[in-house]
Amino acid sequence: MVLDKLKSKFEKVRGSSSIPNPPGLSTPASRHEIFKYRLHVGTNIGGWFMLEKWLAPSLHTSNKSSDDSEFAAVSSSVKDIGLDRTRSKWEEHYDSFVNNDDWNWLVKKHVNAIRVPLGFYVLGPNFVKGTPFDKVSGVYEHAWQKYKGMIELARTNNIGVLIDLHAVPGGANPDSHSGVSGGGKFFSSSSHVSLAVECVAYITREVKDYDNVIGIQIVNEASYGATVEKYYAQAIKSIREIDPTQVIVISDAWDRGRYAEFVKEKPGVLVDTHIYKCFSEEDKSKTPNQLVAAAEQEWLDTTMIVGEFSCTLDTSTWNRVSNSDRVKLRAEYGKAQFNCFAQKSAGFFFWTYKFEQGSGGEWDFREMVNSECLTVYARTHLKAISNGEQEVRQAFQSHVAYWDEHAYGEKMEHSRYQDGFLIGWQDAAQFWAEDESRIGQRAGWKNARVKQHVLQKGNSRYLWEFAQGLDAGVQAFLQSLA
Repeated sequence: MVLDKLKSKFEKVRGSSSIPNPPGLSTPASRHEIFKYRLHVGTNIGGWFMLEKWLAPSLHTSNKSSDDSEFAAVSSSVKDIGLDRTRSKWEEHYDSFVNNDDWNWLVKKHVNAIRVPLGFYVLGPNFVKGTPFDKVSGVYEHAWQKYKGMIELARTNNIGVLIDLHAVPGGANPDSHSGVSGGGKFFSSSSHVSLAVECVAYITREVKDYDNVIGIQIVNEASYGATVEKYYAQAIKSIREIDPTQVIVISDAWDRGRYAEFVKEKPGVLVDTHIYKCFSEEDKSKTPNQLVAAAEQEWLDTTMIVGEFSCTLDTSTWNRVSNSDRVKLRAEYGKAQFNCFAQKSAGFFFWTYKFEQGSGGEWDFREMVNSECLTVYARTHLKAISNGEQEVRQAFQSHVAYWDEHAYGEKMEHSRYQDGFLIGWQDAAQFWAEDESRIGQRAGWKNARVKQHVLQKGNSRYLWEFAQGLDAGVQAFLQSLA
């Protein structure tokens, strides 16, 4: 039996990614495909290549104003100590904010992806013409090389990187984390949009050969109601012309349902949604128990990533319970989010990994993991692989029996279902063997496998049988691990 061969080979290489596929069915997933399609369990590393005062206050010491933006910090520093010394100060920050101990901790905690914000100005002097950062561009002379070095370090630790263009020219929203304060002018400026398209095209060319780049996010937190479609269309087209396989991530502009529809016919484009329950008056009026229950029911699908979330609830919410209950409910809230996102999304990233000085409390990934408010996947040692043969046989027989009864004599192509089941099972096994990952971006993975199947077996009105088999095979494998 094909599955016997699969099982035998899988048992021999359970710690590797070199599980061969059954002959004639499909090629094994490459390392890049595993990085790209696995469920991303991760954290943001804010304050590293995109400064925020509350995360990295030491670089804002020259700034005497109330402006917390990076531009205020860098321009004040250049004025006080000069461009060369400011560049050295910024580069020391890039080199030291995340060290070997941090990488080791991330690996130990089974983090397989990081979202790393950057400002457009990090790309260097060629990308700041006509913006406030033009006059301080020399500070960022080597910043992009440092960022690429981070990607390489992540790769050595088997960690994927979502490149997040967090700050675009003019700012996608008025907040200081857009690089400048009082922004929000990006979408209304054709010159800003053109510059951002140049930025994402440059990034795409630069990282095309990095197999652990899991996507390029073209904007962060677009304001609600912003007219984003023109920029999205231009940026997607530009990236696709350079690298048709690159995952592209767009902001949901705080309108998740609208942009879930927007990406339906755009394979390889994901929606970034941010889930915080500490800001709106509606959420502030709720009890912690209500928000835990809501977290379990959050509406998501595998064309979405949760680009930011935290364990933070508003003081008015926590005041409704005792301090001892707060500790318990905080853990329940964090675990409810984790479990929901793991089941329903393509990946999720806590905001944020660390703070330069001290603890960030419920915003601090390290603290929340160490206090067991966020769970990690337990290692199961692949204990139930031997049940696969029975699952394949039973699933195929059930599929045939159902359609023999309901197809009214129509001749179908049930072999496509069997092919799909075997490939789904085997892909799930390969992802698990790599690092006990699960397939997260199901839509993209399925689209790639269906295209491959059409090339091998031809198109058909019964292609849905293959797709249905893919899903069934993955699910059967995951159930075998229980």
